[in-house]
Amino acid sequence: MAVDLRFLLTASKRVIDRRPLYAQVIVTDACNLRCSYCDERREQAPLVPLEELKRRLDALDRLGALVYDFLGGEPLLHPDLPALVSCAKSKRGGSNLATVITNGLLLTRANIRALNAAGLDFMQVSVDSVRPSPMSEKSLESALPKLRLLAEEARFKVEIQTVLSKRSAAEYDAFRRELQGLPFSFGFSLQHGPGGRIAAGGPGVIGVLRQYGVFDGVNFYGPHLQEMAASDFSRPWKCLAGLKFLYVNSAGEAQWCAQQRGWRFPLQRLDTRELKGNDRHKPCEAGCAIGCARMVSHALGEPLKTLGASLALARRSLG
Repeated sequence: MAVDLRFLLTASKRVIDRRPLYAQVIVTDACNLRCSYCDERREQAPLVPLEELKRRLDALDRLGALVYDFLGGEPLLHPDLPALVSCAKSKRGGSNLATVITNGLLLTRANIRALNAAGLDFMQVSVDSVRPSPMSEKSLESALPKLRLLAEEARFKVEIQTVLSKRSAAEYDAFRRELQGLPFSFGFSLQHGPGGRIAAGGPGVIGVLRQYGVFDGVNFYGPHLQEMAASDFSRPWKCLAGLKFLYVNSAGEAQWCAQQRGWRFPLQRLDTRELKGNDRHKPCEAGCAIGCARMVSHALGEPLKTLGASLALARRSLG
């Protein structure tokens, strides 16, 4: 993968400058699944044209973004996804990082190889349970053949991401046993409701967080999540969404995250002055369960506390 000295040096500047580090880019709002907790898909949603997506990457590059997540909906519905990854990797001499976040059910040998050739760094596969449930269709029962295919073909790193709820927490040990022997890392997002507020808690959820951490080897805000799972929202933190973390919706607008849509600004007009206006506490911080925004906010907002985890991630990526 492409974590190199240039990336690390530039990323370190994001601690003190007024530029974004991380961008999530929606390639379509359409999805092949209908998970009950998801409110980010739309029926009959179109694909964003490749040339328009490339213009959005150009704008994010001008702003300074270094890490790109491509998601939906379901991004594998977009036939030009490898070309988009290749475009992201063509910037800054290939030192940018590119991730695809997918339910994995549309993976084929051909599209895995195309993503290999495009230079994809990471794939995050969302799998929530051993068997399908009313909450989520993303189960090992459905996804395991695709995960084995990834183990055979992928030259990028793969992480299995689970939405942590009371149900998934209760069966998580069995879930991990099913995946023993596959060369993947693991992580969690906490189930949230409208607005991104945590919607899962209790002893089972807390126990899984204590045992496994938030991501393999990275748990610098795990204690905060455990407190929230116990309905304690008192610990202060500062959300850097709209400054260091950008979510670009299918209409080409930047917003704080997938769940907070109050601030929406045309990406092509976005500049550092507008970004600076988001360098403030936000009313949705208490109880926030939006993992990507929290990861970036804690890592850049508390760099001394998170330095060890950041270096561990870098070492793991490099070697």
